[in-house]
Amino acid sequence: MNIALSVLKENPAKYFELAKANDIIVTRRGQRLGRIICEETAVKLNRAVAYIELMELAKTAPSEPDAAVYDASKEERLRERGLL
Repeated sequence: MNIALSVLKENPAKYFELAKANDIIVTRRGQRLGRIICEETAVKLNRAVAYIELMELAKTAPSEPDAAVYDASKEERLRERGLL
């Protein structure tokens, strides 16, 4: 559904209520300015984007232990004590 910005200014509550069912595209002089979407839809989109970013991060994660996590000298001491 497209509405002009001037119409939105007259009764914003009406269009925010309508946005619960359909996306509202706000225009000014025929040019698209923005979109009003349902909060539930926005949350779902944000979760999907976060999941995709997490999966991309997992693909690029280093396969070798990081020096901040892995300490060879600590591992050697634990082996000497018989703890590993």
